Amino acid sequence: MKMISCFMLLFLLLSKVVVAEVETDAEKTLKSSVDKVFAIMLDKEMTMDQKKTKVIKITNTVFSFPLMAKLSIGKAHWSAFNDKQKGEFINLFTELFQGFYVDKLDLFSDEEVVFEPATMVKKKKIQIPTTLLSKGKKYSMLYKMSNTKEGWKVYDITIEGVSLVHTYRSQYTHILNSGDVEDLLAKMREKNKKKKIKSCNSNPRL
Repeated sequence: MKMISCFMLLFLLLSKVVVAEVETDAEKTLKSSVDKVFAIMLDKEMTMDQKKTKVIKITNTVFSFPLMAKLSIGKAHWSAFNDKQKGEFINLFTELFQGFYVDKLDLFSDEEVVFEPATMVKKKKIQIPTTLLSKGKKYSMLYKMSNTKEGWKVYDITIEGVSLVHTYRSQYTHILNSGDVEDLLAKMREKNKKKKIKSCNSNPRL
């Protein structure tokens, strides 16, 4: 289920979008980001490395990585992190998420996402239900966005009823319950290190 969530997340941000006539600011923000990614992936003048670099910058504008990171740990465990550990965890989480994201850009295809009317669940939180149309199949998706100081940001996506943040939390909780914060950070550092080595090996010129 984790892999399904991750792959669907990728497709969501690489898809053509059909939006209702009336758009909320959150929908406009999301659609704008999708359009930018789509334009980048269709640009035949750029190399894949150049596309990945540009897409990474877009993820920084549409995702609230600090909030995603905190939610992926949960209140009970987050309080066990000191300030330094919190800062490092957010950076490691962001790096892992973006690393996975750009690794899957080669899967780009002509998908379509239909946006349904958004629902305001709290004063500063909104949910945007969507349907992903991919190769004759339909997948229900729900974007969860928060109105932060930097504007509307995605903090979770639920795909076919499965929350991306909850999936991460399940993994991290397992590690924290059998170890401690430093054990989790060590595993994340090692994972990032392996991804960088793999990236260098696949791109000898770097």
